[in-house]
Amino acid sequence: MADIDHAFVVMAYGDSPFLPACLTSIAAQSRRSAVLVATSTPSEFIRRSAEVASVPLIVNPHRAGIAADWNFALQTADARHVTLAHQDDVYFPAFLERSTDLLAADEGAVLAFTGYVEIDDHGAPGRSRISLAKHALERAILGSAARPSRRRLKAFLSLGNPLPCSSVTFDRGRLGDFAFSDAFKSNLDWDAWLRLLDGGARFVRTPERLVGRRHNPLTATATLTREGVRRSEDEIIFRRLWPRPLADLIAFAYRAGYQ
Repeated sequence: MADIDHAFVVMAYGDSPFLPACLTSIAAQSRRSAVLVATSTPSEFIRRSAEVASVPLIVNPHRAGIAADWNFALQTADARHVTLAHQDDVYFPAFLERSTDLLAADEGAVLAFTGYVEIDDHGAPGRSRISLAKHALERAILGSAARPSRRRLKAFLSLGNPLPCSSVTFDRGRLGDFAFSDAFKSNLDWDAWLRLLDGGARFVRTPERLVGRRHNPLTATATLTREGVRRSEDEIIFRRLWPRPLADLIAFAYRAGYQ
């Protein structure tokens, strides 16, 4: 793996004050990678952040929603392995090395994912009820397995979405015609994992917590929660996985952990 065919594509939207920290964390990886910033909302702040980090800025000329932005980011990198980095998150130095080694060790895996921790606005560890529940589910269902079965992964995803897109590295050579669905704004990653698994895809992972994820009122997830989008999309996914009465009960319990 001396010559890594990998790109971080940092998805920038609006003027997040955390974008520079995300780019700095990517520059500190233990293994080299190409880095791009992709946006459909170009601004002087985003342009300057990319310039300071010495990375190219790629502008999507079509503002057609979150799925379109994610698909543009996935397709714009000239690399086989791609991580869609979220501008509010940070990546610990071993993230890239561990992710690409996992994919190299399993020639059939379409993606690798790592564990994560919540961080506050200053980068210090934090936690919420829902993150504690998700970490407990991961330990109970997946344990330390690097190649969990599809049955275990479906169980892991059946009580919520504990697998954030920012922790995932895709092998584009194995993804086929995959695309994120524009039917979702909040749960497009959750929907994607279920569709891939239903199609027979294999995932590999490490429980090491190699991504720091921010949760605050500035994030897109927080906005979608306030607008009620997350609630309605949670109900759609849960009803796909469970009989409706049980699905609605699980969704109600899941909402209790929203920040």
